[in-house]
This record gives sequence, C-alpha cells and structure tokens, in this order.
Amino acid sequence: MSESVGVLAMHPQMHNLFPKPPRRWRWITGEGDVNDIIDEHGSEVEVVLSASIEKLDKDMLSRFPRLRMIASISAGFSNIDLEECRSRDIAVTNAPGLNSGDVADLAATILTSLLLRLPQSQSYILNDQWVAPAGPLRHSLRNTPVGIVGLGSIGQEVVKRLTPFGLDLKWWGPRAKPDAVIPYIDTLEELADQCLGLVICCRPDASNRHLINQNILDRLGPDGVLVNVSRGSVVDETALIDALKSRRFGAAGLDVFDPEPTSSDHWSDVPNVILTPHQGGSTYETLFAQAQVAQSNIESFLDGKPLQTSVL
Repeated sequence: MSESVGVLAMHPQMHNLFPKPPRRWRWITGEGDVNDIIDEHGSEVEVVLSASIEKLDKDMLSRFPRLRMIASISAGFSNIDLEECRSRDIAVTNAPGLNSGDVADLAATILTSLLLRLPQSQSYILNDQWVAPAGPLRHSLRNTPVGIVGLGSIGQEVVKRLTPFGLDLKWWGPRAKPDAVIPYIDTLEELADQCLGLVICCRPDASNRHLINQNILDRLGPDGVLVNVSRGSVVDETALIDALKSRRFGAAGLDVFDPEPTSSDHWSDVPNVILTPHQGGSTYETLFAQAQVAQSNIESFLDGKPLQTSVL
C-alpha cells in the first residue's frame, strides 16, 4: 500500500521519536492541543500513536470514524478499550519488554533509598535535628524481607537488581511460575505479613484496582515501605496518604498516580515519600527503540504483513 495514511500522535513530542517517518505517513496536525486537532481532523485519522497514558475509551475512539490501528510506544495498553477495538476491527500493537530494565532501575533505586531511610535522613538535617556528632542508626539492607508483586518482565528485572544487596526476596502474583528464582508466597496478605517492603510491578486491570489497600498497609506496619511502578490505580492512594500522615506506615515511593498528573498540594505535607512523574520507562534510548517497534508494526499493518507485537 503506497497511498497517504493519516497518522495522529496523541502527544506533540512524539513526532521527535520518528525523525525519518515513512513517506506515506501524513501527520495529522493543527492549532491547539490534541483535542482541538481531533475536533478538526479526527475524521482523517487512520492510525493513532499512543503513549499508554491517555484514555482511548469508546467515546474517544468514536471521534476517529476511519481509525484502523492503534500503535502504542509503551508496553502498557490498559488505557485502550480493547472490546471496542475488537468490535470495530481496529488493530492494536504495543512495544513490550523494551523499558523493563529502565523501570526496574528506578524501582530498585527508590526501594533501597527508602529502606536506607534517605527521606528521613534529609529531613533530620533540614529540620536541624542533627545536634550531636553522631547521627541516627539505621538497619542494614542485608536479609531485609522484600516482596515483589508481579513477576513479569519488570518484576524479573527488579529481582536482578536487588539480589546483589542481599535482600530476602519473595514474590506473589495471580499465577505461580515454576521457573521463578525466588520463593512464591500463596497470597498477597501472607507476602505483606512476611515483608518489610513491597515493590508493585503487576499488570494493571479491573481486577486489581486498589489491590494495595489499608489492610495490606497495616500488615506491612509502621516501618513498611511501598514502591509502585505499575499504575496508580493499583494502590489506594487515599489510604496510603492517611497511613503516612498518621505514621501508621513508614515510607512510599511512587512513579505512578491516580489520577495523573498528580498535584503538589496532594503531597505537600505527606512525610517520607519519593515521587517521580511516571518516568520509569521514559529514557531517550528506550523511547526511540519503542518508536521503532511502533513504526515497524504500522508498516507491516499497512502492507498486510504479520504484526511484530500484536495485542489485537
């Protein structure tokens, strides 16, 4: 197929990831934000480039009457209404596995920082509590029990990064994996009972909304540590903030929020947190690699060839 194809990037900066787009791609652009562009040119869009953070539900998809394909430059696709795509015969692809290492780097860094009590140490100095030559003691990382929730590609990369620290690692997920290199715990509740820290790496869906709730936080206890690099919906943010403020929970590191973007007011008086703006997989190297997968998928689709990473 050689005719011009209307391609819409859901975020303006996406264009920079395709320095040499195929000649048959016709970028759908215009004045204003993406909603203004859709209002004016939605009927021209045949391919949507998604970043997995915008909602492509039935209402949004209805604005693209000629849509034939959604290509995500992310591993995630929980933002896409797959049933609606199936009913309209819209192809969906993603770019899995490419950012797992980057996300795991951030998760491991935040977890070890929280276990080493770095937010508390900084507050200790900034609040002029360091009045004696010796500062406060802390526990060693070695043999600290830490649970991984979800042992997919990201969870496995987290295990690789945390193993050299000598942590006592174990995991839970909806399905056991016989080839897992760390012990499997039968329930999330048991995992929380046995661990000081949890790293949330599971795939988000309707079944695990607020999977990490007040019950799990209470089981981790006042010294507990939580890191979430999955999606904000997996953690009951209200319960977490309340537990942190009341000192019933120790510390949290979040790269994802519900909703996004989150606001500074929401977190301004919450102690012992490390917050990052959903940047776990957002590195230059990974984004360009994911864009190449998306481009290959689009070209294969337009040529009637098998898709490299098909979701639908």
